[in-house]
Amino acid sequence: MTMLFSGRRIIPSEAGLSPGVSSAWGSASTVYVSGGVLLLSGAGRYLVDTESMAASSDVNTINGLSDGEEVMLAPKSGSRTIVFKDSTGNLDIKTDISLNDANDRVRLIRETTNLVVASSRP
Repeated sequence: MTMLFSGRRIIPSEAGLSPGVSSAWGSASTVYVSGGVLLLSGAGRYLVDTESMAASSDVNTINGLSDGEEVMLAPKSGSRTIVFKDSTGNLDIKTDISLNDANDRVRLIRETTNLVVASSRP
């Protein structure tokens, strides 16, 4: 089920990313922000944690995806905030997106050199 909210597709919480739980996306891997960059190992599900477990980290660039690959990202901890920054690095997401709740999600797809939002739930 998908809902529309302010023109953005919202995915329900049953598309969860609990560690070790497998789905059509596969098992979630944990990645850490480093200098504003996330380095992924291809399409799939990822739990994102802040740099050095800081209260908040900005993500400007996501590397490791080929054209057309999709990722589902969620915060590793609901007590820390991951902010995906629009129009910096390779993110073309129309607005900054903050993930700061265990149920928040963003699904991104790589189109040529940039990543765009396929759906989000904060």
